[in-house]
Amino acid sequence: MTDTYTLHLHNFRSIRDAKVEIAPLTVVYGPNGSGKSSLIYGLLTLKNFLTNPSQNLASLFSYPSISLGGWQEVVHRHAVDKEVSLSIGFSNNTEDFSPRFTLTLGQSGGSAEVAFEIIDRDHIPVWPERLDLSIAIPYDANQQVDHNVKMVGESGSASLEGTLIWNGIALSTQTSGGPGELPVLVRLLNERINLPMELARQTGFVPLRRGFSKPTYGLSSVTSALATEDEVASLLASTSERFRQYDVSRYIERIAHRRVMTQAQIGTSVFTIDSIPTGSGVAASIVNEGFGINQLLYLLTICLYSPFKIVAIEEPEIHLHPSMVRELARAMVTIAANEDRRLIVSTHSEVFVTALLAQIAAGEASVDDISFILAENRDGESTFTPQRATPDGQIEGGLGAFMASEVGDLAALLGISD
Repeated sequence: MTDTYTLHLHNFRSIRDAKVEIAPLTVVYGPNGSGKSSLIYGLLTLKNFLTNPSQNLASLFSYPSISLGGWQEVVHRHAVDKEVSLSIGFSNNTEDFSPRFTLTLGQSGGSAEVAFEIIDRDHIPVWPERLDLSIAIPYDANQQVDHNVKMVGESGSASLEGTLIWNGIALSTQTSGGPGELPVLVRLLNERINLPMELARQTGFVPLRRGFSKPTYGLSSVTSALATEDEVASLLASTSERFRQYDVSRYIERIAHRRVMTQAQIGTSVFTIDSIPTGSGVAASIVNEGFGINQLLYLLTICLYSPFKIVAIEEPEIHLHPSMVRELARAMVTIAANEDRRLIVSTHSEVFVTALLAQIAAGEASVDDISFILAENRDGESTFTPQRATPDGQIEGGLGAFMASEVGDLAALLGISD
């Protein structure tokens, strides 16, 4: 794995300062109130700003299924004079530089910054280390800052000068053309320098709630947020996404022994989502399935939505039988690998974690593709400690977040006093 995504949050809710690398599958576990959800909400705040910067502070802290409130509720220890900093970065050891986007928020305004770690000064001799804009919130994206840049071709004989323009939500490099391979280099640079912002924009979210609540749906437009059940249902029924429906059904069959089909009512845009048990049983509308299968279908549809690069998922094990939790863990490893997706999962499930470790021990998953992070809250401040897995499926330092209470129960059952 050469691509590294990094999330850095400062003074956000219970997080005073935390920096977390996002692996293909990042599993965050720990006690209630330890800050697991805050990692996810920080990323969603970045998405909210970058997709619609003309929102007030309270709207930036509002996500599908939950609103965190206003500034005083969100800033660390309710210290309204502090600033909240949210950052996402991308690096690749084969690229020319590593870009990072940072949104800083205060009670009366903020700033939007993009910074670069320049790796190859031979080919990019003139490039800024950072560009910064002080902005009002809401922000109308009506400001910009410019910087001169210069690029040199592989042969070193041809060079190209231009201007890098930053408006707080996107970057562009404007040049007057150039010889040989340089125009191609400019196009690649424009893609790379915008990667952090695009990663935040292309983040999906699976909240902790029942997925589908209606027996019928009408086709509706699907937005980049994919924030409502009507959008998710329409995605399943969309003609352009019909092959994705087959993928969702294949995973549902593997995990829950169900097939899923959408059925349109002839002559209308109304359709149903049906669940059909494999082998035998009675078909049912998805709304009449149990909470677990209903939410599982919702989760898989979002995870498999191709525009998303990152998907944040809150406690996917809720209402699932342990055998289904194990299969879901296997499916998530497959989705992360085959769909080029980064999944961030908060969980309280020891079964989910041990199922992932079993895949590592069996050689079905790599220790580099799954990261385990222990979240803890100490005196009102969240900490996130990486717990590296070993090739034999063990966690360095042990699964203390789960095992400590179990050991206490065993001691009581066995009458062990010490």
